[in-house]
Amino acid sequence: MLGSLLKWFGGEGSRSASDKSKSSAPDSGAPRAKLNKLYEGDRGIHDLHSNSAVLRIYLPVPAMTAMDESMAKMGMIAAKYLREYLVVYLYGAHELLRMKADTTGLYYEPPPAPRSQYDGPLFSRARVVDYIPGLGKNIVPIKLYLHEKMKSDLESLAEASGIPLGQFVREVLVSHFLGHTVWPERKQAWTAEQQKIADDWVDGKIEEHGVSSPSTEEENALEGKVEHLSW
Repeated sequence: MLGSLLKWFGGEGSRSASDKSKSSAPDSGAPRAKLNKLYEGDRGIHDLHSNSAVLRIYLPVPAMTAMDESMAKMGMIAAKYLREYLVVYLYGAHELLRMKADTTGLYYEPPPAPRSQYDGPLFSRARVVDYIPGLGKNIVPIKLYLHEKMKSDLESLAEASGIPLGQFVREVLVSHFLGHTVWPERKQAWTAEQQKIADDWVDGKIEEHGVSSPSTEEENALEGKVEHLSW
């Protein structure tokens, strides 16, 4: 089961229908297994394609390294993978498969928007790198963009567990990428002051700073660079 699910995450689950048709083997003609609707009523997850909510979390460097290397190995985009994984966590693997089969949820395709009549010039923006002063280099702050419904359901689970949302999601991701027997925070390599800065950022009490078009040397010297996972 795990191998099949990882294959889904690593390819079938995140490719568009056109990409899938180009690379898939010819259909054998065998009927596809039916995925039944198992719940009555509206669960509010028919359309999860909009990523208008922002989830602030931070990961210890080993967990971020594990995620980056896993994404590279599977050829995946981290934002897409994490959204798919959180759908499985919240609603189940069966529901993710139904979403893909029925073009709903994460894979919902809204009607095309009316074409704009504006033909004015387009301007490019300078690249901006966000960072959190004083955070150090042992904590990686992340902004994950996802649907408001998913964030709300994660908040409900965190509240039921009696812990803050950022900590709840961090523990979910650390256990996913490193397992349940490894907890880097028990041997954390950052100070209590850096912990407070990270927690205040997650809670929205402070904001990251931005530096426009930094050189490679300037960017490498920044501590607390914020990873934006939006695509």
